[in-house]
Amino acid sequence: MAIIFPLLFAIVLIISLKTSSAHACMTILVGKNASSTGEVLVAHNEDAPGRCLMRTHLVKRLHRHSGTKTKFEPSLAELELPETRANLFWSEARNFDPENPGPSFCDSFVNGHGVVIVSNNCEKSREDSPELTDGGIGYGLRRIVAESAHTAREAVEIASRLVDRYGYASSGRSYSFADKDEIYVMQIVHGKHYAIQRVPDDEAAVIPNHYTIHEPDKKAHGYHELVDYAVKRGWYKPEDGAFDFKRVYQAEDSYADEKNTHRHVRAFQILLDIDLSPLLMQEWEPLPFSIKPAHPVKIETLKKILRTHFEDSSSYTAGDSTPHFQKPLTVCNADTLESSIFQIRHNPDRIIIRKSLGSPCCSPYVAWYFGILADPEGYEDKDAETSLAEHFTANPEDFDYKNNAWYRAMEIKAACDILYAEKSKELHRKVKEFEDEEERKFSPLDSQIELRLRNRPDIARAMMEGAVMSWSSDAEKFMKDMKRELGVITAQGLTDAVKGKNFSVRLPRGSMKAEDIDVSQCICGTSYDDHSKWSKCVKVTDENGCIDFEFSGGIWRDNAVPCFTDLYMAVQEKSGKKHAVSVKMRVRD
Repeated sequence: MAIIFPLLFAIVLIISLKTSSAHACMTILVGKNASSTGEVLVAHNEDAPGRCLMRTHLVKRLHRHSGTKTKFEPSLAELELPETRANLFWSEARNFDPENPGPSFCDSFVNGHGVVIVSNNCEKSREDSPELTDGGIGYGLRRIVAESAHTAREAVEIASRLVDRYGYASSGRSYSFADKDEIYVMQIVHGKHYAIQRVPDDEAAVIPNHYTIHEPDKKAHGYHELVDYAVKRGWYKPEDGAFDFKRVYQAEDSYADEKNTHRHVRAFQILLDIDLSPLLMQEWEPLPFSIKPAHPVKIETLKKILRTHFEDSSSYTAGDSTPHFQKPLTVCNADTLESSIFQIRHNPDRIIIRKSLGSPCCSPYVAWYFGILADPEGYEDKDAETSLAEHFTANPEDFDYKNNAWYRAMEIKAACDILYAEKSKELHRKVKEFEDEEERKFSPLDSQIELRLRNRPDIARAMMEGAVMSWSSDAEKFMKDMKRELGVITAQGLTDAVKGKNFSVRLPRGSMKAEDIDVSQCICGTSYDDHSKWSKCVKVTDENGCIDFEFSGGIWRDNAVPCFTDLYMAVQEKSGKKHAVSVKMRVRD
């Protein structure tokens, strides 16, 4: 039950000021009676650190032999797969980690029954002796639920059975399961315990990276085991008052982490349309699981939350620099791989997925219909079955730079970070103008498609596919135009770098003059690393009208993936003028 928000100003919450590494996904869940469209809305930023990439797959329905089993992660339990796999929209995150290949806890799904699945890391639970069977379950939970669930309620039931049988192999995670009517949140503890709560139809819930359930559904499966176990471990005494899942199960050192509390409070602030800054300056009681928004929640409201850097508030600390690396961590940040807004409709083919690649402040949301048959160009570089088979492998060549939509978004994001003080406001304005124009095209076409689906689904599907291809093409052109407007310079030729050694980058003739460059202010590195981790320029020379930069050091090189990578240079002239440079480099061990 939601707490009336003004009452929060009478209760106590200890907000810790420490920081931690960013595994900072963010989710906003909006009940159908709280949204301006009258439909369930799910908004989600997928975040992960390091060199990553995103692929989008349209997975076809499949029938299997009964009893077919597989291992997703080699070290975890072998799982029985559903006999029938639903059609899937699969947003796949990949990272490179030879010791733990393939991310177990990323990826979002929409299935052909109209069920949406996203998840959030919830930092550490108190559990220090989890019960696991055959190693437990990780990635398989979301995949099996996505393949088989017909409703959000059934998704919770399937997930509960899997956790009961195998135990969960991660310290803490929140799963959101939504369909056209309902939203359920399942927050899992390392091992075989979890809390479940439904989001009321007229309310909205925000999930950063801590547990948000206080009063789990007492009728839900697993509730009594959850409470009994807490009593057994000495974490909870019934005589002390009502059972509070977050208070009891969240580890003390992650209970009120600054990077979570600021994102949680600022998201509620946008939904409630009131200033909640006092919550971050005093000791207060935890935020409620869900709230009644001040106004019906629009798609634009969700975009605002997913893009926020806490502008115009005391939480904004970046000054004139890019806020993507600031502390407290922002919702839209350096580790944001993709941002999505799911508009769930009665006909699954008409479910709208608005996708923004990379940091959404720098990249427009492009609308997709679930019912299309093929990905727009530049979103899927491997077919879905191959990607699933290789998801838990560590192939450096998979992270080679490609001239596709994902890397174009990374280029704009990196350039905007370098030129943030000079260019960001104009870029953000143009992104909004582009989206507004695309939405004007969308509304009348969407009405036509709805009519066609009733009597000519073949024509409706062709219209949907044509629309998505057109919108994606428009976005590609927009991003190329933004690169020109940002004045991004492309380094000449290809550069090689060996870990631990100096490397050189050459700018083409006429781009600028060597004598005008402030060597001390030139750095080079990756789009996802803080600029303090980039290599520093040690020498600039003029070679037949071209400019050669020599770089040394850089923490980014210690963790670089040995592949054909994209790097970026920040070049500053003695006059103070800044330039962003795109560099293509072969990194070798």
